[in-house]
Amino acid sequence: MIKKNFDFVYRYWITLMLAAILLILIRQNFLINQFPSSLLEKQAMIDKNEKINQLLKQQNTIKILELQAKNAVDMEILESQARYRFGLIKPSERYYQITKLP
Repeated sequence: MIKKNFDFVYRYWITLMLAAILLILIRQNFLINQFPSSLLEKQAMIDKNEKINQLLKQQNTIKILELQAKNAVDMEILESQARYRFGLIKPSERYYQITKLP
C-alpha cells in the first residue's frame, strides 16, 4: 500500500512540483505582498507626483517669464546708458551728429 502511494508521487512528480510552486506564488503575491491594494497605493502615489510635477513646471514657466521681462527692462536701461554715456550705437544704425555753428 505504501508502494502505491509512492508510485503516484513518482508518476506525477512534475505536476506536484508545479502545483507547489503555484501555491507558493499565490501566497507570496496575495498574502505577503498584498497585490491589489499595494498596486493601487503605488498608482495613487504616482498620480500625486505627476500633479506636483505639473505644478512645478507651471511655476518654472512663470519664473522664466518674469526673469525674461526683468532682463528686458534691465537691457533697455543698460542700452540707454551705453548710448548716453559712451555714445555707442548698434551695428545696423547710422549715427548723425549735428553741431551748431558758432
